[in-house]
Amino acid sequence: MRSTRKLGPLLATIFTLLTLTLAACGANTTSSTASGPKSGGQVIDGLFEEPDSMLPELSVETFANMAEAAFWAPLLYGDNTGIIHEALASAVPTAANGGVSSDLKTYTVHLKTGLKWSDGTPLTADDVAFTLNLIKNPDYGAKLQAGEFKNIASVDTPDPTTVVIHLTKPDVAFLALALTDPLAFAPLPKAIYGSLTPASIAKSDNAFWPKVTSGPFTITDRQKSDHITGKRNPNYFQAPKPYLDQITFKIIPDQNTLLTALQSGAVDTAWFLDINKLETYKAIPNYTVVYDKVPVSFEALYFNLTNPFLSDPKVRQAITKAIDTKSLSTNIWKGIATPTCDDGGGTFAHDASLIPCYTLDPAAAKALLQGDGYTMGSDGYFTKGGKTLELRYSTTAGKAYREQSELLVQDQLKQIGIKVDIINFPADTFFGTVLADYTKYDMAEFANSLTYDPDNHTQWGCDQFLPNGFNISHWCNQDAQAQITKEQTSAAQSDRTTAFHQLYRDILADNPVMWYYVYPDIACHNNKVGNYAPSAIGTSETWNIWDWYRS
Repeated sequence: MRSTRKLGPLLATIFTLLTLTLAACGANTTSSTASGPKSGGQVIDGLFEEPDSMLPELSVETFANMAEAAFWAPLLYGDNTGIIHEALASAVPTAANGGVSSDLKTYTVHLKTGLKWSDGTPLTADDVAFTLNLIKNPDYGAKLQAGEFKNIASVDTPDPTTVVIHLTKPDVAFLALALTDPLAFAPLPKAIYGSLTPASIAKSDNAFWPKVTSGPFTITDRQKSDHITGKRNPNYFQAPKPYLDQITFKIIPDQNTLLTALQSGAVDTAWFLDINKLETYKAIPNYTVVYDKVPVSFEALYFNLTNPFLSDPKVRQAITKAIDTKSLSTNIWKGIATPTCDDGGGTFAHDASLIPCYTLDPAAAKALLQGDGYTMGSDGYFTKGGKTLELRYSTTAGKAYREQSELLVQDQLKQIGIKVDIINFPADTFFGTVLADYTKYDMAEFANSLTYDPDNHTQWGCDQFLPNGFNISHWCNQDAQAQITKEQTSAAQSDRTTAFHQLYRDILADNPVMWYYVYPDIACHNNKVGNYAPSAIGTSETWNIWDWYRS
């Protein structure tokens, strides 16, 4: 998440290209058919979670962002190798083409000419500026990259195809984090949303079913908890694409049901599949399994430091000594998940020298708690001040590997005298309301990764506590904040790498999070679906949905 999840890769110095290939790109090569691309037909995609919003920046759900990619066109988009391309923009802004100022505070975007909304009306710089200012407004409720948009000082539109964005402070990652992919930003039609108050938009019918969009498809039908159907947008800027006449996202929030749908041919494609069913997916006739050979998605357990027990660094340290991360990756992921000690996997920020970052020592964990004033009760759990050391462990419901890890961790923490209550939620509730309120969780497990830049200030910045950012750990460390400032304001990749490495060491020293492992995302597709090439980053499965076709 953030997110939910998804995000990941590289951005070299902004003065060279601002776009580099993802070093850890998975083996998701483009699927093809003998006849090559052709127009017509439909694809039914099995969507594991119900999107909680269909408007930019109003969701941290991966599956909402994936669905948005079918209906909204961004200024820029990233491919499955980590390269950023122009979409509505006529070119990727760089220092060389005048799109990025030397002080990293001004970004200029030129739009393609003749852009239209799905209803045929002009899409102009005025719409882009309106949307930037809308998302910047705290009443809108931006969730994913709110901090990026708060850094906007002003937006100018000198002509209908030019947008000039002025920032209050330098931000080397602004292009990658705030302007790339619809999960971060896509223009909204001012003619429709301009008459609404920012606070009312998230609650409007448009959040469930936007009628005027800009992407390859327009929504023609949506039934809550069942499906979202879209038909080809005749005014799409890449016309005659998309190749497909229709795309349907079938909501199937159960992995067993999703497997049955693949086996019966009821769905053509599905992503974020269950590792426990990998061999079964491989056995489905006329379907192909693809997954990241070099993963960038990471699973982690976040500690909520507003909890009195977890505010104690010795309790957090004891937990890291009690949880066997190797057993999680080996027993659950069958050896294809690997250790990590940071959230920069696959990027220049990653620090492999930190591995291994934890020492498994349950006896030392118990001694640490005893030395911290905890007393073992007759029930086998520690107490302090008359209160049992009891914590809630929460994640998304219905995901088998997480349920397995919860049970393992529950048992491992019981061995050192910590009582764990497992309380899971539907994904839209977990990411939409639970992780938005510090009182509703103690320890939260979910997957994440970065976008096209390893900047992670919304996760760890001292000014990113809920609801201003996504610092769900409520952790503030002054040295860590200094490193975040350095990586955000430096154009030199070597300087940013040094800052990230120190930030990771600060995190490991204080344990606001416990890194579990990095793992590959698994997808399966009907062999008749061409150009199906899920990405380890960005909008994941649907990054190139306009290129999908059916043979």
